[in-house]
Amino acid sequence: MSITIKSHLGQYSVKLIKNINQKNLKNDNNFYIIDNVVYKLFLKNKLNKKFVIINSSEKNKDYFEIGKIIKKIILLGIKRNSNLIGIGGGIVQDITGFIASIIFRGVTWSFYPTTLLSQGDSCIGGKTSVNFGIAKNQLGNFYPPKEVYLYSAFLKGLRKKDVMSGLGELAHYYLISGKVDWKLFNYYLNKFLNNPTNLEVLEKLTFRSLKIKKKFIEKDEFDRGIRLILNYGHSFGHAIEKLTHHRIPHGLAVAHGMNIANFFSYKLKLMKHIEFKQIEKTLTKIINIKQINNIKYDKFVKILKQDKKNLKNNFKLILSKGVGKMLVKNINDEKIVIKLIKEYLAYAK
Repeated sequence: MSITIKSHLGQYSVKLIKNINQKNLKNDNNFYIIDNVVYKLFLKNKLNKKFVIINSSEKNKDYFEIGKIIKKIILLGIKRNSNLIGIGGGIVQDITGFIASIIFRGVTWSFYPTTLLSQGDSCIGGKTSVNFGIAKNQLGNFYPPKEVYLYSAFLKGLRKKDVMSGLGELAHYYLISGKVDWKLFNYYLNKFLNNPTNLEVLEKLTFRSLKIKKKFIEKDEFDRGIRLILNYGHSFGHAIEKLTHHRIPHGLAVAHGMNIANFFSYKLKLMKHIEFKQIEKTLTKIINIKQINNIKYDKFVKILKQDKKNLKNNFKLILSKGVGKMLVKNINDEKIVIKLIKEYLAYAK
């Protein structure tokens, strides 16, 4: 199976592979940035010697830390015609794509996503985002890879928490897509929860998720219009990540964020209460909403105000009128946001 994505730099392919080409891994023109856990589990002694192993932490995604990785890559001898390859999850992808875009004003790069979240979401779209101090994903550009390879066996090395995080992120694509896909997600979610070793179910979930995302990113590659809808759950989710010091990982934070967005939508009379509860019933198979009830509302709102989508004093939020009916909502009155955050945190207790 494969899909082709159109971008401003040309087309790139996403291919589902059943094994990794050992000969290609030792190609002398390849330079690697690899997650340390993935290296130990799958790739030890299988690469050329031109690689940097990193711990996939938000700390290493900081702008100043990335400078240290660039120095190592340069010392390994990377050239303008080299191919940089990232093997890991979303953090490795962001770091690899960002470095590829700026070193020698741009070298080609490829990506082997190794987490459910990166296989079913971030591996396409071309965004490279890095942190700058407390500001998450504030620096970056659009620089897609030349190819992406999905190898589902990588998922065997994931902790349950990481798999559930991936399912949280995938859920938001199916919710955005509409009732048919949301029904399909519920079917596959239940099937997987009954048999968590079923990689075939995860392959189907990820590929359908990528096809949903493809429709948005090809129409709006640079995130100026319809692609904004894909931020559903993310404004609240990013705040939760920061406030829990990433104890709640990205995909789970997005699932919490979707529930909060739906709560806002219900309270603002955009969504019916029954639909809010129906969606929440599925989301609570992935998250425990009580996980965030110790967050302070004032700190939550402070982080929410820093969201890069906001203009002036507006809160630009992606809310919902129901499954498949997301919309951009500008809230000018901070008191409304404070009130609703307070109410949700009380509701989650």
